[in-house]
Amino acid sequence: MSDLHSEAADRLFDAILALRDREECYRFFEDLCTITELQAMSQRFHVARLLRQGLVYNEVGRLSGASSATISRVNRCLQHGAGGYPMILERLEETEA
Repeated sequence: MSDLHSEAADRLFDAILALRDREECYRFFEDLCTITELQAMSQRFHVARLLRQGLVYNEVGRLSGASSATISRVNRCLQHGAGGYPMILERLEETEA
């Protein structure tokens, strides 16, 4: 487990799990995060989806607007991270199919 695990993080994740729909997510995350933070998280998730589709860094950068450092970081997490990106991307692919 990472250093992220704490009572405060548990409470935050419990709050996220209690959200009922996309509109509630928008409302909660708009209060919780700055616009820049939310855009950065959205961009990283977009990069993860594109990398999972097999696109190369240049194409991912062109489509997402992400820097090579961001693309590299996301790719590292996809390959050697905690497994969060692959887990959720697989779930989304199942529901989209």
